[in-house]
Amino acid sequence: MAKENDRSLCIMVVDDDSAIRYSLSRWLKKRGMRVIEAANTREAVEMVQDASFIEAQIDGLLVDYQLPDATGCRVLSEFRDEFPGVSMALMTGREDLSLELWLRARSIPLFRKPLNLKALNSWLATIQPRAAAASA
Repeated sequence: MAKENDRSLCIMVVDDDSAIRYSLSRWLKKRGMRVIEAANTREAVEMVQDASFIEAQIDGLLVDYQLPDATGCRVLSEFRDEFPGVSMALMTGREDLSLELWLRARSIPLFRKPLNLKALNSWLATIQPRAAAASA
């Protein structure tokens, strides 16, 4: 999934479950992507702020809803403030109508755990044109 300018996509994965983070990171790297990992909201927010400060390119964010120090919605909000227009998605094992409505209102995809890798791959494919245009 390398872009036309040969810069690979950079995806931030935020999940407190180290096994899920590891598996997702490995799966993304096998597809030629760079991965930034965070285990909780605090780490993710700090990384987002640092990336914004150094003008680093993050092409997408995949965040778990249930984190130990806050919900993934906080990470999504911080990310949208720092990187407007960049693709974001939330993953969860919960059934929560208010969460689904919050995500729909913001056009943020929801992936249920266990993750459907085909659906996740389809979402990742939509990131390329935006990220390539942003870095051109």
